[in-house]
Formats: sequence, C-alpha cells, structure tokens
Amino acid sequence: MKRLYALVFFAALCAPLTASGREVKLARYPHYNHGRIAFTYLADIWTADEDGKNIKRITANKARDVYPRFSPDGKWIAFSSDRNGNSDVFIVSSEGGAPKQLTFHSADDTVLGWTPDSRAVLFASSRGDDFTGKLYTVSIDGGMERNAGADMGVNASYSPDGKRLAINRKGQVYWRKYYRGAMQTDVTVMDIATKKFTDLTDFDGLDSWPMWGTDGFIYFVSDREGNGLTNIWRVPEAGGKADRVTSFKTGDVRFPTISADGKAIVFEHDFGVWKLDVASRKTSPIKLDIATETQENFAEVRDFNSQADDYDLAPSGRRIAFSIHGEIFTAPTEEGDLRQITDSPARDRDPGYSPDGKWIAFISDRSGREEFYISAADGIGEPQKITDLDSLKFSFTWSPNSKDLAFTTSDNKLRKYTLDSKQTIELASSKYGNIGGPVWSPDGKWIAYSKSDYVRTSDVYLIPSTGGEERKVTFDSFNEVNPQFTHDGRKLYFVRTEAGLGGGGQPSAQIYSVALEREERDPADPEDRPEGDLQDQSNDGVARRVAGGQRNAPPKEINIDWAGLKRRTRQVTRMPFAVFNYAIAPDNRTVVFVTTEPAGIRNLPVIYSIQEDGKRLTRVTAGEPPSTEEGGPGGGFGGFGGGINNLNIARDGRTLFFKEGSSIYSVSIAPAAGAGFGGAQTAPSGGREGARRRISFTARVKIDKSTEWAEMFDDAWRTMKYRFYDAGMHGKDWDGARAKYQPLVEFVGDRQELLNIINEMIGELNASHTGAAPPPRGREAGGVSTAHLGVELEADDAAGRYKVTHVYEEGPADKDWVKVSAGDYLIAINGRPVKAGDNYWEMLNHRLNRKVEVTFNNKPSEEGAWKSRIEPVNAGAYSQLRYERWVKERRAMVDKLSNGRIGYLHIQSMNQPSLRRFEKELRENRNKEAVIIDERWNGGGNIEQELLAILVQREYQIWQPRGTEATGRPFAGFFGPKVVLQNWRSASNSEMFPAGFRALGLGKVIGTPTTGAVIGTGSYSLIDGSTVRTPGVGVYLADKGRTNMENYGVKPDIFVENSPEDNLAGRDRQIEVAVQELLKEIGSKAQQARKE
Repeated sequence: MKRLYALVFFAALCAPLTASGREVKLARYPHYNHGRIAFTYLADIWTADEDGKNIKRITANKARDVYPRFSPDGKWIAFSSDRNGNSDVFIVSSEGGAPKQLTFHSADDTVLGWTPDSRAVLFASSRGDDFTGKLYTVSIDGGMERNAGADMGVNASYSPDGKRLAINRKGQVYWRKYYRGAMQTDVTVMDIATKKFTDLTDFDGLDSWPMWGTDGFIYFVSDREGNGLTNIWRVPEAGGKADRVTSFKTGDVRFPTISADGKAIVFEHDFGVWKLDVASRKTSPIKLDIATETQENFAEVRDFNSQADDYDLAPSGRRIAFSIHGEIFTAPTEEGDLRQITDSPARDRDPGYSPDGKWIAFISDRSGREEFYISAADGIGEPQKITDLDSLKFSFTWSPNSKDLAFTTSDNKLRKYTLDSKQTIELASSKYGNIGGPVWSPDGKWIAYSKSDYVRTSDVYLIPSTGGEERKVTFDSFNEVNPQFTHDGRKLYFVRTEAGLGGGGQPSAQIYSVALEREERDPADPEDRPEGDLQDQSNDGVARRVAGGQRNAPPKEINIDWAGLKRRTRQVTRMPFAVFNYAIAPDNRTVVFVTTEPAGIRNLPVIYSIQEDGKRLTRVTAGEPPSTEEGGPGGGFGGFGGGINNLNIARDGRTLFFKEGSSIYSVSIAPAAGAGFGGAQTAPSGGREGARRRISFTARVKIDKSTEWAEMFDDAWRTMKYRFYDAGMHGKDWDGARAKYQPLVEFVGDRQELLNIINEMIGELNASHTGAAPPPRGREAGGVSTAHLGVELEADDAAGRYKVTHVYEEGPADKDWVKVSAGDYLIAINGRPVKAGDNYWEMLNHRLNRKVEVTFNNKPSEEGAWKSRIEPVNAGAYSQLRYERWVKERRAMVDKLSNGRIGYLHIQSMNQPSLRRFEKELRENRNKEAVIIDERWNGGGNIEQELLAILVQREYQIWQPRGTEATGRPFAGFFGPKVVLQNWRSASNSEMFPAGFRALGLGKVIGTPTTGAVIGTGSYSLIDGSTVRTPGVGVYLADKGRTNMENYGVKPDIFVENSPEDNLAGRDRQIEVAVQELLKEIGSKAQQARKE
C-alpha cells in the first residue's frame, strides 16, 4: 500500500487500442455477434474482433459495468451497471456513445439477453415481490419492465422464434463447485403463451446458463462428469439425452453466451475468453492484449478524518494508539502531533500500550501470517516480531511490569511471551472453543480468562502467570466471561449471561463481582465500613483519593481465599437490557458500562456508571442509534455492530474514552456532587449527562491497491484456513487452492474482481455460508432506495392507466385518510401524470419529502380525481407486506380444505421475533385438532432447540378453574397431530428443525429435500471493510455415523413439489397433501365421537 505509480491518462475513448499491452486475464462475461465480442474488463464494457484486434473501450465510468449483450441486430449492447448504487439495465450503441438507463428500481438487475426482435432486454431481478428472483423484459424505448412469465428464474434464453424460454429457475452461486443437492440448476423450457413448463434436465448438480441454439438444441454448462469439471453440453429442445460438446479436462467454464445466429458460443475458461464453433465443436482462445489504465488511481493517499478501526489509551491518558486501514498511529487526546508508527504493505492492527508507556504491541501479517510485533511508542526503529506460531492471534494483554504478554490464539491456547528471555510458554488450553481475552492481576501473579467446559458454558478461571494449575472462579451453569480485576486486585468482575432454554430467549447479561480475599466486614452495610471510607464524595474528593492511590507503592500480593469465592459473588448491575462492555475506575469502586435503551423502534447504546454495591447508578452519555438504511453497516467478526465498545478510563478517574462506530470519544465521568450511598440502583442519578467529545485527527495512509489486494487475498485465504469448521477443509488441498488462484491477483483491476477470485478459491470447499462481499453500500454511497406505496398496480392498456389490484393490509395505503381501493386508478405521483407503461419507480426513488402526494380516481381520467398523501415504505417493508399476504392466503387454504379443523402457522426465519410469533400463533391454534408448521422459504437462524422443546411437550394434566372450560397443561404446548412443510429453499437452521422434528417422532415432514446448507457461520472484515463469511461450527445428525448435515439435505417423508404451473395459478399442492395427511390422522368427526 506504499508504492506510488505514475499513471498515464486515457486519451481517446472508443478509439482502437494499437499500443502493445500484456495479455488480458479476467476479461469477463463475453458475448459474440458477427465476428465481434463484447466483454467486461476493468469494470468497463469493451469490444474486439474475434481475432483479438480492433479493441475498443465502449464505456468509461467509475461504476462497474457488466454482462454486456449484443442485440440480435447488432446495434446495441445491453449491460448492467451500478452507477446508482445498485445494478440497473443500460443500453449503449455497439459503436460507443452515451448509455441509456432502462430500469430504475433499487433491486439489482442482471442482464441476460434480448428478445429475438431486438426490441427489449431480458433480465433477472429480485424485487421483493416473491421469495425468489424473477425474469423481466424492458423495452429499449424505456417504460415499465414486464414480467417475462415464469414463476421464478435466474438465467434464461429465448428460442429463436421468441415463443419459448429456456430457464434456470433456481441455483447456487456460480463459484461453488461440486455441489449436489436440491438447490441445483436444471434446464426448464417454458411455453410463453400456454405457461406450460418442461424439465429438459434432471441432474442433481450443475446444469446452468441455458442457451437456445438455432440447430434444435439447447446448450448449457454442466459438471455431470464429476470432480467439479465443467463443460458445455447440449440437449434437444424437445427433450432427450444430453451430450457433451466441449472436452476440457481442467479449468472451469463460466458465463457462456450464444450468438443470435446460433453459430458461436463464447465463454470464460481458465480466466480467459474462448470461442466455440457450434458446427465443428472446435474451441479456441481469444487472445486480448490491452494497454490501458483503470478509472481510479492504483496508488493514492487517503485521509481518514478521526476514524479508527481499533484503539488503546496510553497509560498517561495523553495519547491514543489506533489502527486505520492497516497502519498504526498515535494521536494526542488534547493537543499535539500525530505520529505514524507503522508504514508497510501489511495489515497492522489492534495496538496495545505497555503499562510503562514505552512500547506498543500489535498484530500484523507482514510475515505472511498473523504474528505479534512490538514497536517503540515513539515509532523510532523497526517493529520486532515476537511470535512464530501457526495460528491466528486474538486477544493480548501486557503484564503490569511491561515485561510479558499474555495472548490467545485460534488453536484454543493461552500463551505468555517474556520480552527478556524471548520465550513463549503455553499456560492453558481448551477443548471446547476459544479462550476469552486474558487479564493480569495488578501484582502480576495471576492471569484471569474465560473458557467453555463440556456443557458448552463459559466459566472464569485463574492461573498463575508462571504456569501451573488453573482454578475456577465462577461456579454457575450460565455463561460467565469478560473478567477484569480492580486496580487493587481485591476483586474480580465478570459478565454473566443468563439465556433462555437452549441458549435462546432474550439473554440477561449483567455484571457480577467476586471478592478474592476474605471479607472481615459486610461491604453492603454502611455502618460496618471503616471510618476512612466515609469521606468526601465530591468530584475533587474522589479525584484526590484516586491520585493518592496512584502514588502508593506497588499493589500488595493477593491472598486468594478459594473456598469462599462462590458465597462472595455478588450481582452489581440489574439493567433491563444486556450489559457487556465495562471498565473499572482507579478508585476500585466505580464501574462504567454500556447497555441499551429503547428509542422508538430502535435501541440506543447508553453508558452508565455504578458503584460496586450496585447503587448510585448514573447516566454518563448516550450513543447514536444503529443505521437502518438498506445495506447499512453490519457487525464484524465477533462484534456488536456499530455500538459503543472499548472503554478506557484515564488513570485520574475523571475521563472515559470509548469507541463508537469508527470514532473515538471522551466524556467526563466524575461522580455527581453530594451523591450518597443510598438510593435504589434502578433510579439513575439526576446529575447532568456529560457532553462527549470526539478525538480529532487526520491520518493519511498511502494505499497501493495492487499490494493491498494481494494482502486481502492472503488474509481471506488465511481466515478460512484457521476458521473453517472442518480442519481437513472438506478434503481439499487448501495450499494448492492458494497456489492456483493467487497468481491472478496481479491482473485484478477493481475490488469486485478480487472478490470474484477469492470466491472462486472458496468455492473449492463446496460449502454453504461462505463468500466474500464488498462493504455495505447504503444510501450514503449514493445508492437509491425505491419506495413502495403499499398497493399493487397492474397496467390497464385499454384504459391507459395503472389499476389498483390490491391494497396491502397494514401497509402505507391502508389508512383511513388514504382513500384508495382495489379497482381505483393511479392518476399522478407528486403532480406528475402516470400513464400505463410509465416507469413510476423513478418517481419514487428520490423524494423531496417524507410523504408522497398520490392522485387516484375510480375511473381512468383526471375528472373527479382525489389526492392522498402516503408515506411509502422501503423494499424490505414491502417484502414483509407481501409475505403477510402470502401467509394469510395459506391459512385460508388450510381452513377451507380442513373445514376449520386444522391450524396453520409459518416460521419466517429462525430468529427471536419468529420464535415469539410461533409461540403466539401456536396458542391461537390450541382449539385446532391438528396443525401444519410451514417452514418453506426459511433461510435459517438459530431457534430450532426452542421450537422443538415446545413441540415435544405432552399433555400431563388438566387445568380447570370453577365455571370455566378445561385447559391442558402445559399451556404452551400443542398436543394434536402435526406436520412440517419444507422445500428446497429451507436452509441451515430450518433444516436442523425438520431433522429434529422427525428424530423426536413428532410427525411427518412433507415437501421437497432441503438445501443441504448447515454450518454455523461468522464474518471477518478485510482491510477495506469487505467481509468474508467464516463458517466455524459443524452440525451432525445423532446417528451412528454422525452424518454431516452440510451437503446432506433433509429428505421429506412425503415428497410433494409445487410445479411452476401450480405457482402461477396460486395452487399450493404441498398444503393440500399436508391437509390430507392430517385429516387421515384425526379421522372424521363421527369416528372421533365413537372413540370418545
């Protein structure tokens, strides 16, 4: 990130490039038309002759332009571009010129091809109006896109006569290799007029990118040969046996497209462009030599204004050390100069001051793997590497005398490094997961940490810093983590998390303390306190005592009374919401912590202080609410989103430093004057809340993207190596995968291409819950957010207007003051007339005001029209409205088919809101004789234990107060017959649920096999904010062979599939079969009466 390059400015857009250049790798998404190819390179659209000559750059924009497709007449190139923050459809003259935008919805639109008459572009998009993406066409003249007719689709190609479509209805990400399962791709043909569908392939692997030829065949890519090998195959358009067309023995075939005349197919192979002559089946590479530059500088100096990835407070409190974009700096907390401590192409992070202030330790990958380094705090001299361990490095802490570091690593070990001897010793290890961050006792003789035991709950331990026997300090069956010593060493604080059944429910995380030494007096009794403790509680008084304590001799040795630890454990906080981050003031009595408070529909992070006895709760300051923008920032690996963390108290006890988001703040925490020892801790002090101050600085980092991308690639490879749940990497050679893909990094021209290469490498693992993605791009990055009015509109071409076909219940238009009903016509939006065929999304993207003025009428004219002001919702809220409508329709189906005897509920996701809704709706169905539990389209989460614990209950008693109807106990259970519905999109935890449902004998599972995507995952942030998903937990069946549920797919007891025709007609065959099965179980009313 340090080398600077002189860049040559691009001189003539769309002029042929004649200067010699290096052979292009990573030319992507090619298409062929009469001797020319179009392709994406350096995130722009290019064309060239099929011999690689006459290369032209068609687009030049900082956005990413992809999937170029020639129109059949050769006049246009359609492509997708994220110029507005999301991928929209554009067209441009095939000779170059100004592109024209055709779609305006904030969903991503992926260009697939054209209608045969060159009048419309075919694309795929997920608009939130169904559980899956759909196929659309949009006219080159503009206007509203139209549904292409299929129930779902991700890839498609028109027949030459335009009457049929060859479709992939669903599929995995393209870069995943070796997958076999329910989410595979098949080639299906749809007759557009009759809406009839015919599957031409039925292979449980990859049959992707269908291309309709002119010779009576449909071509596609398949890995049916095994071992992940992909080739182009073909199948007769009327059905029949598929045969192989290309014969590659290595490398992947990607993104093939067929020319309009059916004579040529071009595709990616081994990260180059190849051509297939369809008639002769000959393949040949198309060599492209290009000398050009990217749209952005490869080398730049970027300013980071008061931004930090992490930080630590110097012992003096006068400076902070922080890392930003892979470099470490120190900055003054008040006034002074910025100092740069590291300056290398590596990623340096997590700086930590030594207690004497002379050194800064940090983690760096400059050696090719993560190691600990030490640098002088003034930045003089080269940093020294102090570890050499084949593992990721996690938490570390300095010893009080600045001579040792205790640290934890990804191999679940706690180690200590001694600076004088340069020796590293192992202190402790764990068989049940990572060891929590270590802390030293003030006398340097003990190290506290947390780790899990065989019941998978964490306890806090102490171990001698010289090594020896570790001993428990906590003894409860809940999770106890995050220990911290008081400055005098007499107490150890920690956080206890009391979660619900199976780890679910709303957790209660609170701060506890344990006195390590015997107590000669009752610490909670003011009368039993020594006289010296009852002294001035003013700000100055507390400050004087803290300062005095700092001048005292080194802390005395701690004499731990092991036998009394449990009875000396006390709860300090009793907050209504969870507490985790905290710090202990130098006075040994004040604890500062972070919790949350409701603020409208969101929670607000808030800092409080409290005394050791749980009294004098004082609100210090509040943070900012989390972002709710679409695509807003998410939590990183093991983090807590954008909340407040990393609390540090200055040694005078007056000032608190903390990090929120990417900024560091300070705030006064001096206690309120006159606050006594009385008062309930649930009543916060009325003292004035402190004004926080942002620590200001501007760090300048030299960024060389070529070296940064190389670091990011290695970082992604390394994090998968150490964090992937299977140490055997699914039997794949992970070192070999790096050797295969790393040489491509030098050809990368933009970040997304780097992430594509990383994903190709990760795809070798054939694992779900994986993949690299760019940082979230919300509206702050210039993206649009399409608003929805809460009505469904359908073009009435005869009337020339859009007609309202549905008003969503509890949506923005379902208000007393919004006078609109199904059958009304849309006349105008914000005064702009809207005609049938107009693209009204553009009018709803950039709104001047919160509400939109919408004009309706009960006839397709302006006469008599009325205006309503509607506050539209975003795409996520609109999708939820669609979902609620879908559930209501299914519930009505079940009620009608069963004559009211069978209940229905749907589990939308495996999260806490869905659990609470499940409990509520199960109670509402108590009077039903049986119930259908539908978890189709459920992408997962982690509540299957709670769901099964509810469903496994059996009626054991009857509860009947006088004069009331009898009720079975337990109240929360359902005791009649039940079935579970699943489908190919039931994934992750929603696969564990039906597997457990069947294993526990609770009923039958109906539908199709599930996805086969069952791993517990996390996320890791790369240097630029891009993320890599890191699945670290395997899930196995409790059978003799401990079957791995990853790539398994839960098979139903009764196989039923809703056909595309069913979906388009609104029929739910899986619901019908579920009702039939339950009716068999409960029998007729007459049979039940005879039994009773």
